[in-house]
Amino acid sequence: MRTLFNTIFILGLLVLAIFPPAAHADYSNLSVPQVKYKGGQPNPHPTAVGSLLGQVARRTSIEVNREPLQIKLSDPNLYRYPFLYLAGNEKFESFSQDELHRLRNYLSFGGFLLIDDNSAKANSKFDTSVREMINELFPQVPLQKISRDHSIFRSFYLINRVMGRMQINPYLEGINIKGRTVLIYSTNDFGGAWARDNLGQWTHDIIGGGSRQRQLTIRLGVNIIMYALTLDYKKDMVHLPIILERLRRSHSQ
Repeated sequence: MRTLFNTIFILGLLVLAIFPPAAHADYSNLSVPQVKYKGGQPNPHPTAVGSLLGQVARRTSIEVNREPLQIKLSDPNLYRYPFLYLAGNEKFESFSQDELHRLRNYLSFGGFLLIDDNSAKANSKFDTSVREMINELFPQVPLQKISRDHSIFRSFYLINRVMGRMQINPYLEGINIKGRTVLIYSTNDFGGAWARDNLGQWTHDIIGGGSRQRQLTIRLGVNIIMYALTLDYKKDMVHLPIILERLRRSHSQ
């Protein structure tokens, strides 16, 4: 038995020597970086993501890191994060072909992107930029409305309405790859409904439905995160380490 223990211990040291902890993603908690881009305003609601992650931690078993984080698509650490958030309220510059290639690979190997139009305007300049970007990102896969029987509406809460700080559209749009939704686009300003000030008060008023509308938007945000991190929502199990390992391997190939 001692010989077996010594052998396992030595193998463990060899693994640490070859793959030091710094080379692996941190599986202990969930961070959600906001995508940085040129032009426009990539962070209209600075506290929105942290506020939503606080709700995720309170309502689910997921451990989170609420520290604000922004990332470029060219960043070598992109593949350490299973979930990205791209927000804005103005037109932005096009991503380079290399950045789009990296994002396409990221999404194809397990990553997820939530895009949030914070302008609270129909047919906004941000919306135009988003649709142009998605057309370049997946020219063969059109952006489509997400049906109400999609798993995203029951991954944690049962939800039958799509809300936000205001309701520009009563639906979400998405991109599906091999049966998995890898990108979701909302025009309803989720971030405006999630954001709080330094005193914990809501930063923006809800237009239309009051506190009930805000709570539905928070619940939908929780559902989106749960869907993105759960390979099979019926098992009610979050597979953050599996997704991160898949992304790490795809990046190293």
